[in-house]
Amino acid sequence: MVKFASLLLALPAVYAFECRPEGRIVPAPRDLTKSKVFKDALANFTASLDGVFKGKVRVGWETKNVSLSMGLVHTGQDKPTKPLWEYHHLGSANVNGTKHLDRHSQYLVGSVSKVITDAILLRSGVDPDTPVTKYLTKLNASESIIDWNSITLRALGGQLSGIPANYGFSEYHYIKTYFEALGFPHINDTSYPPCGVIGLNTECTADQMLTGMLTAHPQSAPELRPVYSNIAYTFLALALEAATGKNYTVQLQDYLSTPLNMPSTFPSPGDDKLAVIPPVESTWGSPYGINAPGGGLVSTLADLSAFLHAILTRSPHLAEDPTDILAWLQPRTFSGSHSGAVGLPWEIFRPHPSLLFPHYDPVAETGGHTVSIYAKDGAAYGYHARIALLDEYGVGLVLLTAGDQDALGDVYDAALTVLVPALEQAAREQAEQQYTGSFRGVSSEETGGVVVNATTELDGTSLLLTGLWRNGSDIISGYRQLWDVTLSPFLPSMELTDKFRIYPTEMERKKTLGDGREVVEEDWRLWYVLDRESVSELPGKGLSNNDCLTWTLTDWLYYGNEPADRFVFTKDAKTGEVLAFDAPFLRSGAMDKVKVGEC
Repeated sequence: MVKFASLLLALPAVYAFECRPEGRIVPAPRDLTKSKVFKDALANFTASLDGVFKGKVRVGWETKNVSLSMGLVHTGQDKPTKPLWEYHHLGSANVNGTKHLDRHSQYLVGSVSKVITDAILLRSGVDPDTPVTKYLTKLNASESIIDWNSITLRALGGQLSGIPANYGFSEYHYIKTYFEALGFPHINDTSYPPCGVIGLNTECTADQMLTGMLTAHPQSAPELRPVYSNIAYTFLALALEAATGKNYTVQLQDYLSTPLNMPSTFPSPGDDKLAVIPPVESTWGSPYGINAPGGGLVSTLADLSAFLHAILTRSPHLAEDPTDILAWLQPRTFSGSHSGAVGLPWEIFRPHPSLLFPHYDPVAETGGHTVSIYAKDGAAYGYHARIALLDEYGVGLVLLTAGDQDALGDVYDAALTVLVPALEQAAREQAEQQYTGSFRGVSSEETGGVVVNATTELDGTSLLLTGLWRNGSDIISGYRQLWDVTLSPFLPSMELTDKFRIYPTEMERKKTLGDGREVVEEDWRLWYVLDRESVSELPGKGLSNNDCLTWTLTDWLYYGNEPADRFVFTKDAKTGEVLAFDAPFLRSGAMDKVKVGEC
């Protein structure tokens, strides 16, 4: 009892302004093509884009110079390479390149290349926590200011290496006199790096770059904070080459483009006949050499659609174990903003709900919630690209632009603002239809053959367990009494409210019933909603209430080796129809869903 008490005493006061499990509130929407609210949102968004390029909607960029390809990827689309919805526009000022823009047209994707390179790391089987010096031994030099032995492949791929952003590139020799005119001292050309400097020398070889790093200054200590580095991905690719014996082009082909059917994703230059070449200064056709892993890939809407689809569906072609994909999507550090985090190398954006949901009510905590968007941005001269995963909806976005780089941000923001509320409503409408209602059953003879009942509702926040009875006993009322004698003594200032919310855990099992029907059993968990009443007169009263730590209370209450907060929905595997509800700790067995009109 002493150990149990010490653990519970470590639990802080636990209710927050917005406090819920991370991830899906209700299951991701199926069959989006049948959702009226979603189809209407797509139609409105398409009309807005048409309005931009017809001059009816004002924007701050030259529409004649802008070409774009955009797609919405969904787990339920017919083919991985064919988005559920796509939009293309070829700028009227375009002269060179393709004249027929479609999902197979080629763009430079800039730093979207980084997430492709990290996917190669995931697929390669090489231990990401290996120090880079194991493979690039030249970096293991005592004279180096950078602590290379403390930098792992994962740190390189997740912007936590602390190393410089570039080497050679980003210095422009032809503006040397401009620096001097601004008061900078005169320097000789020998002061510049021996390679990669624009207007002075040739691109760097691997050996030149490795040598250059021995005298380079770090941006940060490894793992301290995220610092953006292009060359980190050069070293990652070189390390993988040393580990696998395959150069970057072969790595890309063997680990990604072939298994995922991404034939048009490769290091620049691409095919001019298929290319979207903007009528502005661009780097189309430039060879990026050893810098390709960090920003020099060509790709298409079709290829990136297949890539996002593989992530969303946890495809074995991307990772044999789906857990590896889930781990890949986790944040690794914070970006310095309350709304941002950094992954491998995901740029994770969590905008305030009021920015996405027009009916969000912060007092009632209804009308929307914080959505995590896993994105990767990329830019090259004349190009701007972005991919984004909204995993809780089973949806991804691909946006490729050529021309004015400001176009992407405006279109992307509009897409999120229009589509996310529609995705949320579509998910909630399906949950309302499938998961809410009354359930009734008779427990097994072993437990007395008694009647068990349950009712569920969907409010503005989540699915609620509004009733649970066994042989006439009110189990929800029993929860409150159990709280008082189990957890409450260790959280005396916390009071259990009358809201018993349940959330999907995404733990599923397939099963065949006696009649041959395939079903899926979904685990859901109860989430305690608590209130804290503080009478303290100390400064900061109530501050900790804004720290959502209710997740620490899951799985504490058991009855006969069964967690008393676990519930199971049984669904038809093909249609998604909910057939039954089970509270295993009651030994209830499946409670069949009561159809409307039945007693």
